[in-house]
Amino acid sequence: ANGVTLQPMPPVEDLALLRRLYVDLIGRIPSGEEIQEYQAWPASERRERLTEKLLNHERFADRWTTFFADMLRLRSNATGGTTLIAYVHQSLANDMAYDELCRRLISANGKADYTPEVGFILGDDADPLQLAAVTSQVFMGVRMSCAQCHDHPFDVWTRQDFYGLAAFFGKTRRVESRLTKVIYTTES
Repeated sequence: ANGVTLQPMPPVEDLALLRRLYVDLIGRIPSGEEIQEYQAWPASERRERLTEKLLNHERFADRWTTFFADMLRLRSNATGGTTLIAYVHQSLANDMAYDELCRRLISANGKADYTPEVGFILGDDADPLQLAAVTSQVFMGVRMSCAQCHDHPFDVWTRQDFYGLAAFFGKTRRVESRLTKVIYTTES
């Protein structure tokens, strides 16, 4: 654009990469022993071996569960919240694809103890309007909630778009058993 050519940055120096990957993937800096282990590997294999090691590290799922819990607005005090957080942790540990996790979270029905993904829907009490606003923001990176009331003058989202998305959740209901007090979702 405008005659400017973007040039890629040179690869980051090995020890800087080592630190960045440790912090980003498992949430801490490497120990002295870990630095020595890294430097003992053949230079041509270091980056790949380190990435594999950290993706399989016991702290990886812990670190990224915290990230996803924040991003997905998971709350341990919400109905099904702790079960859902444990489910996200297990999904990360088992290498579940992100798109699969997203599909499960927005389409689940049942009891949180048996279908932990339903905690996402129960976190907003299965309210279709709230779920439309949350789903668009969390999974699409778009804040559509203002379109609940009006077409935005500077954005492409209309009320029809908002209510079309809310219709996906339109039949989903939060139900509490009068006998057992168990809370679950159903499509009625």
